[in-house]
Amino acid sequence: MSRPAESRPQAVSPMLAALRAGTRVHHLALERDLDLPGRIRDRADLVTVLSAMLASWASLERDLAAADWSGLRLDTRLGAATDLLRADLAALGVDPEAAPVAEAGVRFGSPARAVGGRYVLLGSALGGSVIAPAVERRLDLAEGAATRFFRRSGRMPGRDWRDFRLAVAGRDWSSAELREATDAARETFTFVGRAAAPVLGHRVDPAA
Repeated sequence: MSRPAESRPQAVSPMLAALRAGTRVHHLALERDLDLPGRIRDRADLVTVLSAMLASWASLERDLAAADWSGLRLDTRLGAATDLLRADLAALGVDPEAAPVAEAGVRFGSPARAVGGRYVLLGSALGGSVIAPAVERRLDLAEGAATRFFRRSGRMPGRDWRDFRLAVAGRDWSSAELREATDAARETFTFVGRAAAPVLGHRVDPAA
């Protein structure tokens, strides 16, 4: 789940600066726990990882879509990718409806908290563009075959990140809201790791 990167140096809004600085430790901890793409050595590993991501993604995207986005000109489903996870699992011969999904997610009860959660998910979309080719080479997969989620196939993660960045920069945030957003982002990183852990600990064999 790589950090969002810009192709050219750009001014960073106070909100994004607070999120980057305030979640660095949580972000690195999740990257260490997920260990991508290194963890994926065969198709069974890929099924396990996709199932682990679905466990958190489904509830996070559901709750973000229902969050209060007042004052932000953003599609409430910006960057949504749960359907791509399910499509990848189906392509690997696994019933996506049988995959576990964490019911209790993260509370996104304010626009600031919603921004914190979306920051985490959009950042992961940019990181997936690095993971996908490595997985495809290792497993001898065609481009986009069972890697739709990592590639965000049919989506435009670069544009999604730009739209998010511009929307966040276009609003004034109080110091309390910056703390709210950072807290929510930290909780989101932690939730992804917590929801993934039990699935990653149980290798899923698509042939079973």
